[in-house]
Amino acid sequence: MPVYPYTKKGKEHYYYAFEVKKRDGGRKTIKERGFETKGAARSAERQARVDWEKGQYVDPSKMTVTEYMNYFVDNKQDLSPESRETNKGHIKNHITPVIGNILFQKLTVDDIERLVKSLQEKVLAPGTNGATGDKLADGTIRKIFNLVQTAYRAAQKKELIVKNPFDLLDDGSKPRASKPKVDYWTVNEVKKFFEVLEHRQKILFVLAIYTGMRRGEILGLRWKDVDMKNSQIRIRQTLKPKGRVKEGGKNQNAERSITFSKHVSSELKKHKAMIVQECWEAGREFKDDGFVICDPDGKPASVGNFHKFWKRVVNNTNMRYIRFHDLRHTCASLLLTSGAHPKVVQELLGHSSIKVTLDLYSHLMPNMQSEAVSKLDEMLK
Repeated sequence: MPVYPYTKKGKEHYYYAFEVKKRDGGRKTIKERGFETKGAARSAERQARVDWEKGQYVDPSKMTVTEYMNYFVDNKQDLSPESRETNKGHIKNHITPVIGNILFQKLTVDDIERLVKSLQEKVLAPGTNGATGDKLADGTIRKIFNLVQTAYRAAQKKELIVKNPFDLLDDGSKPRASKPKVDYWTVNEVKKFFEVLEHRQKILFVLAIYTGMRRGEILGLRWKDVDMKNSQIRIRQTLKPKGRVKEGGKNQNAERSITFSKHVSSELKKHKAMIVQECWEAGREFKDDGFVICDPDGKPASVGNFHKFWKRVVNNTNMRYIRFHDLRHTCASLLLTSGAHPKVVQELLGHSSIKVTLDLYSHLMPNMQSEAVSKLDEMLK
């Protein structure tokens, strides 16, 4: 096997190198460095041979930024199908138009700064995913920047590039992480919404506002995970785009138990009775997959056009527009302003830590500060 050791910073690494015959009769050497084990180098060498035979091999020195980014995303092992699809969309829609044709080994600091500036100035169609108003959201800009930066770090580790341009970038040129936008309905707005709402999936909005569950958690909820006797919902799975069901939650804390109120219990019973009545009256074939939120045929609800679906609901009820995810913020704001402890809110919403809860909702808790200083005042009198 054409795998060879070499020393880098006192540590043994490996590279592969083999010759191939080109169509014009000439010969060239294909090689790649930066492997920490001999096995990894052998595996990569075998794949490079296969790619060459299929005509898919691209010489790193001739790869454009777009070609390398697609190669990086295609071969990254720790990505979910949704994340891989999202990253491919970022490459196509945001990276390729600005720096895609540049040779990936020739990318400069100026090119990176130009990419960041173009993302910050980009105007999107209203309602486009990732947009806040008509601008690309700060969080999305940061994700795109991090995607390219991570890809170049991987290239540097494999010694596909001599210098990483991201190492030369000033901190002031990097997109800054901004505080997530938090919007929510007031008590009166929530009351008005339910007064005028007429929808067969009313339970979807009841669960969002009364429990703070995420959209995927609600759409992936099954009846077997609803304990009506003890008023408990167990988050065990989430529904992803294209009908894919993911076991567990968004993070370790997301897989949790949620206690629901008598009102939610009543709405769940009404919803189940409605589904049974619908099927009986229509006489249609019902595929019972056990989902609480389902289409009339029993199949899980589609999340593909959810944004349009939510906009129609808001328009039909004449409500002030907020994102569907903001119903989760609405739940948190109502709980905190009623005096609920932030730790309880963190556990209910499934935040990864109480720091996330406090960072998001600290502005909603001035009444708690007032109560605390008043109690201290009384204590020390």
